[in-house]
Amino acid sequence: MTLRTRLFVTSGVIAIPVAVALVLIEERGRMSAMEADLRRAVDLDLVTGLRARCESGVRPVPALPRPPTGTQSPRARPPGARPPGGPSYELFTYREDGTSGWFDAPPLASTEVSTFWMGAQRGTQLRFEIGGPADCAIGLARLRPRRGQLRDQAMAVLGATLSMLAGIWLAVGPLLARMRRLADDVRQSAASMYHQPVRLEADDEVGRLAHAFNDAGSTVRTYVGELQARERTLRQFVADTTHDMAMPLTVVQGHLSNLETTLSAQNGVTEPTRAEVRAAMRELHYMASLLRNLGIATRLGETSAALELGPVDVSAVVERVVARHAPLARASGVSLDYAVPEATLTAQTDATLMEQAVSNLTDNAVRYNRAGGHVAVVLDRVGTDGFALTVTDDGPGVPAEDLPVLTERWFRGSDARTRRPDGKGLGLAIASEACERLGLTLTFSRPVEGGLAVTIAASPSTVHHSSNAP
Repeated sequence: MTLRTRLFVTSGVIAIPVAVALVLIEERGRMSAMEADLRRAVDLDLVTGLRARCESGVRPVPALPRPPTGTQSPRARPPGARPPGGPSYELFTYREDGTSGWFDAPPLASTEVSTFWMGAQRGTQLRFEIGGPADCAIGLARLRPRRGQLRDQAMAVLGATLSMLAGIWLAVGPLLARMRRLADDVRQSAASMYHQPVRLEADDEVGRLAHAFNDAGSTVRTYVGELQARERTLRQFVADTTHDMAMPLTVVQGHLSNLETTLSAQNGVTEPTRAEVRAAMRELHYMASLLRNLGIATRLGETSAALELGPVDVSAVVERVVARHAPLARASGVSLDYAVPEATLTAQTDATLMEQAVSNLTDNAVRYNRAGGHVAVVLDRVGTDGFALTVTDDGPGVPAEDLPVLTERWFRGSDARTRRPDGKGLGLAIASEACERLGLTLTFSRPVEGGLAVTIAASPSTVHHSSNAP
């Protein structure tokens, strides 16, 4: 419920009882005035000879028979019962026992002053002693309510209610308008990262609230600026560190690969020695992959960083990734193969993000495969203007319930934690974020023969082909 509606309902809840109370007070005053007027009129009639007029009038004794249907009954007001200037009232006379000679006389009231109802309106009646014999012992004077009085009372209630509502509305209307403007200003200030201040229209409660918003915005702006500065420093540090370490690690990888090849060709080298070299190669490859992922994660975290789009030979990307992972696959006892189209397949994309996504998928397939397993990286043309790059392995695979959450950062299934307890669950998450940033789709499936298949699909608008072989 809005504040406007709440105020309107609250005003109605207050105004209606107040208006009814005012009408009741006015009704009480009206009844008191009617009683006073009736008393004055009766007292005046008694002084001016009401008893004598009553005794001299034609009175039916003991009772007036009911007249035939259609005949108007005689009224109970004797001649002269309406004094000049007094109110017009009805007069009924009664015997000592409370009976009346008038067939239309109402029951005699037991109290001196009482009220009677005429429809939905009340009149005043006064019982008094006339002191005459027979039919003129007791009198009952009735003053009828004014015609249309109920309508006037209803109009008074309605008028009072509407007047009160209008007054409240006129009082709170400008305040509500200022509060709406304040809400709009706060939203605009938040959209501008609190650089746009909230307007101060007056030095009152609403103005002080606007001033408090400005103070809070200044504090938030300062804090956010400090956080952004720290984040930029940290990202720059990570980027510089990964760049500085990439080259030495690549050189060491090359040396270990050559050493592993040389040892494999020598018959005198024992298998434990070869196993230690292969283990060193795997750990070094893991360190290099982790550093590359950290560098890419830093770049992906920069929402304002623009993509470096350009024509990228996707076939060459596949070849480079497979060549980089060949020593790891050989050290892990996994067969790594690839297949690309004869025609060069070029995509308008970011070379670094694209290559890192393919590299993470290939690294994941090799690292979590079994000894003697096989990994295939296949680039296919789809239709005339599309391609699909699929990395398939025949390892233990992934449970069906883990497929929807494989790309969540830091997620690692129970099997992965068992086989590689040193993993970070970062590779697939970065591959997914890179594909999303590049406008590519990443899907996971479970082949019938086992293992895991991951496919990167490109929309036709991002792909260009060439007839020249790479």
